[in-house]
Amino acid sequence: MTPAATVPPVAYGLALPDLTGARRLLRTAGGHETTWRIERIVAPADDEVPTAADRARAVLPMTRGRVDIDRARATTTFRAVSPPADDEVVHPYLAATAATVAWWRGQVALHAGAVLVDGRVWAVLGERGAGKSTAMYSLVRAGLPLVTDDVLVLDGSRVLPGPRCIDLRRPTAEHYGVGQDIGVVGRRQRFRVEVDDQLDAGAELELAGLVHLAWGEQTGVDDVPLPARWPALVEALALKLPPADQNAVLALLTLPTYRFRRPRRFEEVDRAAHVLAATLSARGVQGLPGPATPAAAG
Repeated sequence: MTPAATVPPVAYGLALPDLTGARRLLRTAGGHETTWRIERIVAPADDEVPTAADRARAVLPMTRGRVDIDRARATTTFRAVSPPADDEVVHPYLAATAATVAWWRGQVALHAGAVLVDGRVWAVLGERGAGKSTAMYSLVRAGLPLVTDDVLVLDGSRVLPGPRCIDLRRPTAEHYGVGQDIGVVGRRQRFRVEVDDQLDAGAELELAGLVHLAWGEQTGVDDVPLPARWPALVEALALKLPPADQNAVLALLTLPTYRFRRPRRFEEVDRAAHVLAATLSARGVQGLPGPATPAAAG
């Protein structure tokens, strides 16, 4: 039997032998992952790095450096004055590689978190400022296992889990008294919460539906009408490029899709998370895509 310490940790369907220093944030191999290498090179900062992507390579800017994602070499190279450590690569930088590889493979990558409800995955989508990280943490506090925090990669209806951590903003971290201040990584300061979700490495995780975050005076869960689903879904694509497989995106329109309204007040966050968890559990039992009742708002 191969010792667990010698098996590369995984995330997003990628085996990552160069990130063993962040093994605690990654997943256990299920046996079907693609090996992906991470290189780090100390180099002077480029004056200007335009974002570019084609079917063979992607180039992205990063703080005082650049990221090169090479399809043929199955390698992501960080060239920077101070290349990121393992923990920083895992989150947030690995998300760009995951989204790019998914695009190359004709898979769907959404800017979304996801949790497990009664053995099935629900995606949680929100635009910048929608409070997605806070919502994700509150759902974990409500007892739902974390599947991913920032990018959701789908191979058909099968979900490829992401890292086991949530990066909160300062107000949320201070409200709950949690999170390690890891400084500014990427575009913002991060307070990291490591999550022990105990997902089965060999489990086949299927996407049950989508939840779009919204603010409101009262907590409630409402059905999203079909005509409104496509614009929101396109906006949630992790790469702002035409989908490699539009049919794969269109298939998501048939899934139960809800709008989760809740107040901005911190004192309402946990109660709202329990409302959503109970509603999604009830919908799964009923097997119905219809609207959740306003009574779920309590």
